[in-house]
Amino acid sequence: MNNQTNNTLKIAIISDLHVMSPELLVNDGQAFEEYLNRDRKMLRESAEILETLVGDILDIHPQIVLVTGDLTKDGELKSHRLVAQQLKRLIDAGIQVLVTPGNHDINNPDARIYDGDTATPAETITRNQFAEIYKEMGYDSQSRRDPDTLSYCRDVTDNFTILSIDACMDRLNTFVSRGDARDHCKTSGRLESSTQQWLVKQAAQATADGKRVIAMMHHHLVPHFHMEEMLAAPYMVDNAGVFCQQLIEAGVHVIFTGHLHISDISQTTQRHGNMVEIATAAAVGYPCQWRIANCNIPGGKLQLRSCTLHSLPSDPDFGEHARETFSQCIPSMTYGVLNRYWPEISQAISNYSDKHAFMMRYVNLPDSPQAMGDLLLKHLKEPVTKAYIAFAEGNEGGFDNRVLIEQLINGIDNIVNETARGIIKPLAKAALRLRFYSIFRLVLRSILEDLNEIGTKHEATINDHTAIIKL
Repeated sequence: MNNQTNNTLKIAIISDLHVMSPELLVNDGQAFEEYLNRDRKMLRESAEILETLVGDILDIHPQIVLVTGDLTKDGELKSHRLVAQQLKRLIDAGIQVLVTPGNHDINNPDARIYDGDTATPAETITRNQFAEIYKEMGYDSQSRRDPDTLSYCRDVTDNFTILSIDACMDRLNTFVSRGDARDHCKTSGRLESSTQQWLVKQAAQATADGKRVIAMMHHHLVPHFHMEEMLAAPYMVDNAGVFCQQLIEAGVHVIFTGHLHISDISQTTQRHGNMVEIATAAAVGYPCQWRIANCNIPGGKLQLRSCTLHSLPSDPDFGEHARETFSQCIPSMTYGVLNRYWPEISQAISNYSDKHAFMMRYVNLPDSPQAMGDLLLKHLKEPVTKAYIAFAEGNEGGFDNRVLIEQLINGIDNIVNETARGIIKPLAKAALRLRFYSIFRLVLRSILEDLNEIGTKHEATINDHTAIIKL
């Protein structure tokens, strides 16, 4: 801990580095291309992105750098060593670095070495190895550690504390090589009650000692759009509302997160005050942004601004290429997600069919990931791409979204027309309009108008890139 009282602190926040060591790509080929087709991350450039990002941070020279998870592509030991080596440059310059793990980083069955048409397992790491590799970045004796997770509490100055929250579920990952039915990496976040109690106790004690407390976590605590906890549950930590209230009561009002690869600030208002969540976009994918926060501790204010990585030494037009890659990734991402989660999707369709047997007799749903992807892209590709880019860039409320919302709803109408037949078609459309479209409009408005707590008395828009926030 810095023994001198600092009344102001400059903090850099980076997230979702997803660094892939170049050693893992022996020979480019079909195997690596297939992985890229399921994702939007610029993995070939990831090592250079981090090196450039570290150089930019050194130029600004904050006192602290926070890294909010997913440091590596898929938890490969070689990738972790590369990340730690680059972050060590900051430590050597006198900058304190604090990391928290993401769902990709530990015990990951997707860790691979790519050689042409083949992909073979790469060495991944355990939780103990993570703490050892990043010992100088939050896991040394200066931090107070939760006994059950990689969560910790660290007093970075005499009057400022960072609460690092590990909600990852990598203990539940499955490996074919260990006898499981499939390789599967858990995306969701969850905290056991003992860890929640430990975290709240640490925050409350720091607050009682007169310290300002900021939290960081990979997963989300505050929804970034209407019904995120239902529609994108793997991005929210389980039981988020209760835990959020507990942290607010303990004196925590700001949390930095990642995971969704977007630049977005959301806020929730509860009995004992507000919680503002600042999600930082992925460094390794458009819009390739990171954050600078200037904290006035006595005044209790945090002044935030976003920074964007526009160029790399090997690619002066990197920003433009990143946007082009992002905008073209919707088809490959759609097929990739459908292929990856098809067992769960098929089971959900089957369960619904069992409950609504009569109606489903008149519905011809696609029976494969390819066919389902074809159907969705045929009717929704263009408006979804526009909405997704706007959401990722932040401050998406700056344009008239009514036409885009109608295009999305018309696309769903067209899907119903194509899949339903006979007497069920008008009934299905009526049911959708009665039960679904009003909710769908709220979700889209909250995203495209950048509205927090939509439909409540606390509904508001927050500038995602230049905000002043109460600590």
